[in-house]
Amino acid sequence: MNWKTVFEVCYQEFPGITEQQLEMVLNSWNKPLSKEEIMDISKRQCNPFPKSDPMYPLYKPFDPAKWTIPTNRLPASYLDLLRYCNGGEFATGERHFQFFSGDELRAMLLAYEFPQYMPGAVPFAMDGCGHHYVWDMRSDQNQAEYPILVAHSGNLGYEDALPIAGTLIELCKGTISVENLLYE
Repeated sequence: MNWKTVFEVCYQEFPGITEQQLEMVLNSWNKPLSKEEIMDISKRQCNPFPKSDPMYPLYKPFDPAKWTIPTNRLPASYLDLLRYCNGGEFATGERHFQFFSGDELRAMLLAYEFPQYMPGAVPFAMDGCGHHYVWDMRSDQNQAEYPILVAHSGNLGYEDALPIAGTLIELCKGTISVENLLYE
């Protein structure tokens, strides 16, 4: 794939990932959570309600030790994109992309707590307005691709996510902004 011809605008482009770096990503992005990661995620949790709120005693923190991360393979098209540009910001029409680097893939999955709110979803980019582009890995891979959904970072869940594309190329060639698709 000639990625230079896919996007209309390149705002920021990084050098492509090396094969050695890619191998490290492939061997680590979906490992079970480490004890350190579980402790870090657990420490970040706090009751969002003030003590005077009737919801305060009902708050229960979740247990990240129960999370599972998909063991599926990453789409070949994404690996190809990483070889071209390991992260970066692009646009096609009114659709914007802020792709995660290979090293950011797991970090963003855990930082936004996807295994808790959208088990089986893996974020790989954002649109610059708080929306994640995510692969829906709950079912088997279809010809090396997964359905792609859009979900807002402040409202993660399958019930509010919108299917946007069947492949990464289809997503990248789309020209309508996520906000127009979701809110108009």
